[in-house]
Amino acid sequence: MISRVLGLVRDIVIAKMIPTMSRDSFLVAFFFPNMLRDIVGEGASNAAFVPILSETLEKDKEAAFRELTSALMSAMIVVLGVLTVAGVVFMPYVLELARALESVTGVAGRSREDIAFTASLTRWTFPYIFFIGLTVFQMGPLFILRHYSTPSWSPALLNVFMIVMCFGVFRNAFPDPAYALVVGVWLGGISQFLVQYIALGRRTGAWLPNFRLRHPGVRAALWLLVPVIIGQAAGEVNKLVNTMFAYSLAEGTVTALQYANRLVQLPLAIFGIAIAAAILPSISRSAARADRAEARGTLIYGLRQSYFLICPAVVVLMVLARPIVRLLFQWGHFDAALADKTAVATAFYASGLLFFAWVKILVSGFYALKNTKTPVIIASCSMLLNVAMNFAIVRRMGYQGLALSTTVSYGMNFLLLYVLLGKMYGRLWDAHFVSTLVRVTLAGAGMAVVLVAVHGQVAALWPGTGLVARMVEVAAPLAVACIAYLALCALLRVGELKPFVALLRKRAATEN
Repeated sequence: MISRVLGLVRDIVIAKMIPTMSRDSFLVAFFFPNMLRDIVGEGASNAAFVPILSETLEKDKEAAFRELTSALMSAMIVVLGVLTVAGVVFMPYVLELARALESVTGVAGRSREDIAFTASLTRWTFPYIFFIGLTVFQMGPLFILRHYSTPSWSPALLNVFMIVMCFGVFRNAFPDPAYALVVGVWLGGISQFLVQYIALGRRTGAWLPNFRLRHPGVRAALWLLVPVIIGQAAGEVNKLVNTMFAYSLAEGTVTALQYANRLVQLPLAIFGIAIAAAILPSISRSAARADRAEARGTLIYGLRQSYFLICPAVVVLMVLARPIVRLLFQWGHFDAALADKTAVATAFYASGLLFFAWVKILVSGFYALKNTKTPVIIASCSMLLNVAMNFAIVRRMGYQGLALSTTVSYGMNFLLLYVLLGKMYGRLWDAHFVSTLVRVTLAGAGMAVVLVAVHGQVAALWPGTGLVARMVEVAAPLAVACIAYLALCALLRVGELKPFVALLRKRAATEN
């Protein structure tokens, strides 16, 4: 959570202090190593390394565990080293796709000078994948040894260094302030690697790679890693196409879409992903006992609970998109026109937030049955739909078409998962589920009415562009609307309200 809060602060600082063209170019350049980080991220690495390392520690004890950790570290150094060199050499040529897309979008996009500048940033930023890739690998052995603290706080270092590099002497030390952000990325990546390297060495004794690349554990881990990477790559290709389309459009489009996506990802990470992670063990245990009815009940519960939590987030992001963007980002180099564009994109993405959350939950149902193939196929179909829609509607709708394509493709992803999973577990709805959807929808509609009314009154009574006025414009309507939502849920007897209130009381008691 600390890292997510600092990530938001980082985005605010970058929006204020970095000019739009430089910011767009940096976001595109940073996208490439981040894309590969997501492909070989915690999920893929844990799926490949944790089972092999856990088995070795259980059966062959600490010496064998240390040897395998060093061998896997060696393999990652080789793979990431080759990947880094290839990226530095070839990735900038991918940017030429932006010029090729001009005939599709109908927009005279980036000049060759802009593309050359972004290519330079890409070359300097890409080595981040080497350090962050090793950092991600190190999490596996640390998790096995039940050391969670360092992996939990170390990602905040990237945000800290990037924030620092936006200020004063650091930002002005370069011909373009985007290069200050590149230095921040390097410092953040190296520092994350070092703190986890020290933690790993102290707990495993695996300080140096042994380059035993033919170790049986290395081969076994790589065989597990490859299919997971292929599955993860479908979504990342989707993001790549969207980023190239955005980069081919007017200046500021990359910023608008990425910042809008960040706002939508926050409730998704807090609620959707958290619920999916929480119900997976329960579904897995039910599936292991061949108790499909119990697993089905858990899935339906997850869908209900996530709808109860996500619905108000959708309402807030759609109704208050403009004031929220204005409060967080419209400072310095982030002007009113860019804020309007970001707010519109936020509303489009927010309309699909429920689909994003439900996809995470339904995928857990497939994983519980050890079926990773079907979600990959469906994700690939969703990716193709997104790309096809981009080509079909971006010329007419511009950046709004990119956001709409993402939302529609995720809606199709959810629908296919829902239908196929229903055939495996039985129909994924019952009277309680339908009743909850109706009641929560009514509460959400009431919340939207309250939000619009209160926001209108607050904006009239407290006009202005200062920080206090902007905070009041968001905080006052949000507080009243949240109270209204909970009250309406209580009035409509929404069953999911009771465990939510119990959780809040438990946390309050723990803190006191």
